[in-house]
Amino acid sequence: MSADLLLTLTPTEQQDLETIEESGLFDADFYLSVHQDVAGSKIDPLIHYVKYGFREGRQPNRNFRPASYLRQYPDADAGNRNPFIHFLKTHGGCHIAHHGLLPRFHLEDLSIGARTLEQLPFFTPDLYHDINRDIERTTTDMAEHALLYGVPEGRRIFGALHVSRTLGALCAAKGLDDADYMVADGAVPDGIGVYYNSNGNVFIHEIASDLCTTLRESGLNCVLLDETGNPDDRPELCIFVAPHEFFHLGQGQDWATGAIIRDAIMFNTEQPQTLWFERGIPFLLMAAGVIDICHQMAESFRQAGLPAIHFTPNVGTERNYLQKGDMQHAMVRILPPACRRHPDRHTPFADRQLDISFFGGLSAHREKFFACNAGFFAQFRNYFYYRKFTTPIDSSPRDNPLSRLASHVAGHSRIALNIHRDDYGFFEWHRIVKGAMANGSVVVSEPCLPHPVFRPNVHFLEESGRHIPNLIEWLLNTPDGQAKAEDVRLAAMRAIDTPAHNRARCARIRGFISHVWSTPEA
Repeated sequence: MSADLLLTLTPTEQQDLETIEESGLFDADFYLSVHQDVAGSKIDPLIHYVKYGFREGRQPNRNFRPASYLRQYPDADAGNRNPFIHFLKTHGGCHIAHHGLLPRFHLEDLSIGARTLEQLPFFTPDLYHDINRDIERTTTDMAEHALLYGVPEGRRIFGALHVSRTLGALCAAKGLDDADYMVADGAVPDGIGVYYNSNGNVFIHEIASDLCTTLRESGLNCVLLDETGNPDDRPELCIFVAPHEFFHLGQGQDWATGAIIRDAIMFNTEQPQTLWFERGIPFLLMAAGVIDICHQMAESFRQAGLPAIHFTPNVGTERNYLQKGDMQHAMVRILPPACRRHPDRHTPFADRQLDISFFGGLSAHREKFFACNAGFFAQFRNYFYYRKFTTPIDSSPRDNPLSRLASHVAGHSRIALNIHRDDYGFFEWHRIVKGAMANGSVVVSEPCLPHPVFRPNVHFLEESGRHIPNLIEWLLNTPDGQAKAEDVRLAAMRAIDTPAHNRARCARIRGFISHVWSTPEA
């Protein structure tokens, strides 16, 4: 006679067993591996859990921790009842049974976020555990821990080498065509709010402004807003630009609730190797959809099951050049007199006042490049803004003119230099397109991840850091080089300014918003 037959279940226990069986959330292999005494007893693990295990505080799976659940729901064991049954009846369909360090989100949202993180190509449970060896591997779901504890605690959740390999694979992936989101005459929200954080990076404000303008050009009712507004008065659809900034700075924290996030679209501008990107992960994974300024990143979110699109806003005809009040800024006073006037972006390559310009923050990768090539650059008329940033480039008097200064200087420069901040060759849209190409400067860059619109040697010039000085010397000092530079400059401006291209971008983003808005889960 088997041990199971010796156990008599009460009607309540039998009902509990059927409820748990129907849920599919009891993990028999996990239960036996953790509880060796049960494995040796030959009792069916589910029967043991229903009869004895829950009273002994045992876990039915990696995700349900009875003690944590009871702290949040003290009445869940009223009458000596099984708290797992309370969880299944109250939060049916959830995999996660506690909020961790994200108490303002619903369990349903957190469950979706953790399962989506599992599918994100940048994440692997084994690697997360290797990075964070203090986590108990046997009884912990790594994706759940990364979402509920890892990100809020500031842990690293992606490994650098794996990020690099994944980006390489994403470059080779065919992926979904953005046309899959084109919805002819689809429903759109009556009002859209594009949000940025007023305490954040001034360049993010620019991207949000350009996105808002593009949505208006798409025929959508859109307004540019920031974190100081009342969340209860938000428009029908919210698009949060740079969630890694928005929800962490100042009053942006008031917006970090499940009720807001699940119906919103996130516009990601950050790169996956950074801690900033990891800080934005909960909001990206639990949103209704993601817009990404990087083609490969959009593909990664699609592979994780999220509606996602690569999109770069149209660059308007108005240029954000220096204003009268900027002329006393220390970084403006050092400009040659001829470069203090408003530039004409149509000025040919050969007639520009400055040879090379660069704007960026200090990094080990850049430090090595500039130290090795200081003597070479000393031959030319340059404007390099290169400093260590400890806080965002914000709207303070010190930093506010920097965005205008970067555009202004590029408008006077033959070459705008793009040196990556690290070994990841991201195509930084704002630095390359908005800041340089749109102002008539020729971009010379280290190799970038492929872009679906802007191509190396057509719209910008690409070379390894070691050989960039050779390329610059050819461009500046030879007739052939100057002719090539002018061809590239004009091709880039055509790609930015062509009305047909702008209309296509408008149609694509409108289609995506309609797709997300029309999906019941959104």
